[in-house]
Amino acid sequence: MRYAKNSVVVQAERDIPLLRQVRNSKFVSHIQLFELMRFGGWESSRDSFNWRVRRLLKARFLSVCDGSFGAGTVVYRISREGVALLEYHGQFTTVMHSKTEHLPHISHVFHSLELNRIQLALAAQNLLADWQSEIEIASFNTISGTPYQKDYDAIVDVWIGDRKARFALEYENSLKSYRQYDRIKDALQMERQIACILYLTSGMEVLLHLVQELREVPRMLAFADAASFRRTLLETKVLTSGNLHGTELRELLP
Repeated sequence: MRYAKNSVVVQAERDIPLLRQVRNSKFVSHIQLFELMRFGGWESSRDSFNWRVRRLLKARFLSVCDGSFGAGTVVYRISREGVALLEYHGQFTTVMHSKTEHLPHISHVFHSLELNRIQLALAAQNLLADWQSEIEIASFNTISGTPYQKDYDAIVDVWIGDRKARFALEYENSLKSYRQYDRIKDALQMERQIACILYLTSGMEVLLHLVQELREVPRMLAFADAASFRRTLLETKVLTSGNLHGTELRELLP
């Protein structure tokens, strides 16, 4: 069989999971992408991974973001051609598709990179059972008859011994307006599908502000800074409106 010069033959069993991961992450560094693919069981060889990425970049299914963003390596995002390829292979989302007017904006890079770090920290300790990204959650919310009340940054299933526990994850690296927090409070008060919502922040100033803003929400909200969570994970001492001295997260998970 002869192929057109410079064409790329798509390997559905490896290329499509990689592109899907980049789409769902919005932005991901080269190192993070390899680790995510390794933990997912899609890659084991760094050389094979590097070759795969080079092919997908050459075919313009992936693109490199200008700047390193402190990640130590280049940062990728999916291209419109990559989204179209995913759709051809049955990987469609209602919120990011080939006709979407705008793909994720570069201003979201740091937010995405931190979420990737959190996901990898859980995976490295064999605690991660499942991770649903914001892209997947938002897509589900547009078509489900029983949607979540918010497009969370992630819905996370973790192992506690031999059982699974679930929580919604929100990462805040900056503060929002009062009106935005009012809308968030309304959504959280209506949530019935998630028993615990974990807010991780970029620092203590944001954390304390969130505790104050959301103190009246009658849901199980837990607060911690992201760096501490990546170190101690389910043993992280989190703040709640009822206990500002701190409780281990695992004790709050149903």
